[in-house]
Amino acid sequence: MTRNVTVGIDIGTQNTKVMVVEHGRDKNQTSSRIIGTGLVPTKGLKKGFVADSKELIKTIEQVVHEAEVSSGIKIRQATISVGGVTLESRVSRGSSIISRADNEVTHFDIQKALKDAEENLKILNKRIIETIPVIYKLDGREVYGKVEGMRGVRLEITTLFINCENQLLEDIVEAVNAAGIDVVDVIAGPIAASNVALDDRQKTAGCVLVEIGQETTSIIIFEDGSIISLKVFPIGSNMITNELALGLKISLDDAEGIKIGK
Repeated sequence: MTRNVTVGIDIGTQNTKVMVVEHGRDKNQTSSRIIGTGLVPTKGLKKGFVADSKELIKTIEQVVHEAEVSSGIKIRQATISVGGVTLESRVSRGSSIISRADNEVTHFDIQKALKDAEENLKILNKRIIETIPVIYKLDGREVYGKVEGMRGVRLEITTLFINCENQLLEDIVEAVNAAGIDVVDVIAGPIAASNVALDDRQKTAGCVLVEIGQETTSIIIFEDGSIISLKVFPIGSNMITNELALGLKISLDDAEGIKIGK
């Protein structure tokens, strides 16, 4: 019997992590459980960019091996999360004229408006990894529920696009592939973190999630259950360590100990 398993790889500047999750059904309810993990220090990455591909490939091979031993499963494919200072959100608007004679909005009309929003974005050397519709308008009036099936003449969609530098993503995917893993999907790291750290009520009420990494800090903002902004800054916990070392005139190791409360 084939097991339903999902593998995620998070390649951070400090650590690279792998999680193996098995999905099943228990009393007519879907259930998921972690059956394996891997964690190793990352080598070959700087501020999210691949600085040494050979070292990064070794890192991925090591962490995948750990997860394979832990789970007892041979890992051949995975979803990866990406970060880095080029990761950002951009807002664009697109529209479409309803195609059906009875003016009923269809999936085709929605996709056409989203495509128009993407074309209006006009970004160079960037890869879109998430497309998130934020506001729907039908004949100038905002629609709060499901727009498909409604009737009108003109559909407008305000869309949030999460994108990152094309070369950065290609380098990371290439390294994962070189480690023997097929990439089945890509997710923005801050979005992946929000799915773990925040629940639906928090996202609906409106909140900000700040994740401080070793060399970067990401901020993602939610309002009414939707992402409205995402940005990554080239500031991380290493800067705190360096400032403590300079200000107190102590070694970096001692400063790191003070920072983490040792």
